[in-house]
Amino acid sequence: MQLPAPHPAFAGGLWPAVPQTQAAALLAVVEQLSRSQFLSAEELAAARRPQVEALVDHAVAEVPFWRERFTAVGLDPESRRRAAPDAAEWRSRWAALPLLTRAEVQSLGAALHARRMPAGHGGIGDTVTSGSSGRPVRIIRSTLDYFYWQAFQLREHLWRGRDLSGSFLSILRNEQRTNLDDTIHLQRNKDWGAPVSTVWPTGPSYLLDYRAPIAALIKTLRDVAPDYVCTFPSLLLEILRRARQDGIPLPKLKEAVVVGEASPPELATLCREVWDAPLSSTYTAGEVGAIAYQCLAEGRWHIQAENAIVEVLDASGKPCAAGETGSVVLTPLHNFAMPLVRYEIGDLATVGGGPCGCGRLLPVLDAIPGRARDLLMLPSGDLRPPYYGHRAVMQVGAILQHQVHSCSARDLRQAVSVIRAK
Repeated sequence: MQLPAPHPAFAGGLWPAVPQTQAAALLAVVEQLSRSQFLSAEELAAARRPQVEALVDHAVAEVPFWRERFTAVGLDPESRRRAAPDAAEWRSRWAALPLLTRAEVQSLGAALHARRMPAGHGGIGDTVTSGSSGRPVRIIRSTLDYFYWQAFQLREHLWRGRDLSGSFLSILRNEQRTNLDDTIHLQRNKDWGAPVSTVWPTGPSYLLDYRAPIAALIKTLRDVAPDYVCTFPSLLLEILRRARQDGIPLPKLKEAVVVGEASPPELATLCREVWDAPLSSTYTAGEVGAIAYQCLAEGRWHIQAENAIVEVLDASGKPCAAGETGSVVLTPLHNFAMPLVRYEIGDLATVGGGPCGCGRLLPVLDAIPGRARDLLMLPSGDLRPPYYGHRAVMQVGAILQHQVHSCSARDLRQAVSVIRAK
């Protein structure tokens, strides 16, 4: 892949380009990631440990909840000064930390927030996420943490070798859309947006709001004829099925990208058959950012171990062996605003074994079966991604979990099951 020169910081510094400050910082991290992906497991753990210790020390100093937990297992700064644990002892003490459950994050709320932040981490933003569980949690993240997420997004683009001069269409929900009476809502942007356009010039991008009939989405796809498409696996599956069923030719595509849920096994084959395009998948979460990216070589997912400690544990809390499926437990390394340590996110993953054919030594997942987003069937038989005022529901702090029930194809009365905080 031939990348364009970065945006220059000033006139005349075109090649080799002198990047703007934000672009230069992102490129510096991406360059480090290009080397760390080839570290052995032991080398990676050793390189990562200072970052883990910095997170632990901050959590102990600024979050009483974490001070108690880390002190109990001897990972607080004072205990480590008395007897610095070697790698094996560190792993043992880490495994003794209780898991942080989603229910705890809900109930503790601001008690997990740091009282003070280190200099340079920037401002604080918040987000509400429910994943696939319907259990909303409110997370605060620093500007620095978002910056790292952007660096890992750049890594994924580079891994996939995407042509940045092409056009990129996302079929997701557009929160800026106000008129739901229109069948289609398509927003055109001059570039791909951050972080890619922060560094390099790109082609245009489009945001197609998914709240539309499948037939209307297919027509817009044909009109826009993008080089890349990004959407949910369940929605892409229905688009491909409808196109095949109705004999609708789809425009040439360089790659389909799916996010937000597990891909059904037949999706990659169907994408090749109907669209003659490769399929790639990303595994991210609002609480963490990048978790794992799918590899071109073998289709498995490389854990983004520089961004988070990713554990896959069995029912007894022990690490799963290769081929085993267990619960995903995450420790994001760069969010000092709200440290989440050994956070059980509610997903399932299957541990991979053996080195990947691409040559990267990052640990791998063979499958991520635990995320799914259903489609609703309308009385017409058409399928739609569900939209029921999800964002409004998520803002009600007393709601700990919600569920929407479709009684039948002709009875779409909304029934929300609510568990209220006591």
